[in-house]
Parts: sequence; structure tokens; C-alpha cells
Amino acid sequence: MSTIDSTDARLSVHEAVCAERYAGLDRRMTNIDEKFNKLEGEVKDLKETTSKNFGEIKNMLQNAKDEKFKVMVTVTGTIIVSLLGVMGYLITHIK
Repeated sequence: MSTIDSTDARLSVHEAVCAERYAGLDRRMTNIDEKFNKLEGEVKDLKETTSKNFGEIKNMLQNAKDEKFKVMVTVTGTIIVSLLGVMGYLITHIK
């Protein structure tokens, strides 16, 4: 076997091994790309869900704040009416 034939055979083996390695690398890169795309979708869904939930919490807090204000106005009004009633009673009965 001549040197050229030997070199040609080794080169052919080297090319085949490299082609196999590159095919494996391509499969791995494709797999990683698919996983990143899936992860990106999950993060996007999580962001949308979190945003929606925070919006609901904000609305609940606003409604609770409004309810507390209504209760506070009602209690204050009741106290004022009661004090006016007591003052009216005292004024009419102290004479």
C-alpha cells in the first residue's frame, strides 16, 4: 500500500469520524434550542399569570380599602348622631 493510499484511507476515516461528531453536536444543539424555546414559553406564561394575579390582588386591596372607608364613615356618622342625641337630651333635661 502506498503512502498516498494510506493517507487517503486515514483521511476518509477522519472525515467519517468528524461527520459523526458534527452530527452528534448538531443533534445536541437542536435539543438545547428546543429546550430553550420551551423554557422561554414557560417563562412567558409565568409572567402573564403573575401579572394577572398581581392585578387581582391589587383590585382586592383597592376594594378592601374602599370597604374600610365606608365602614369608617358609617361609624363616624353614627358616633356624631349619638353625640348630638346625647347633647340634645342633656340640653332639654338640664333646665
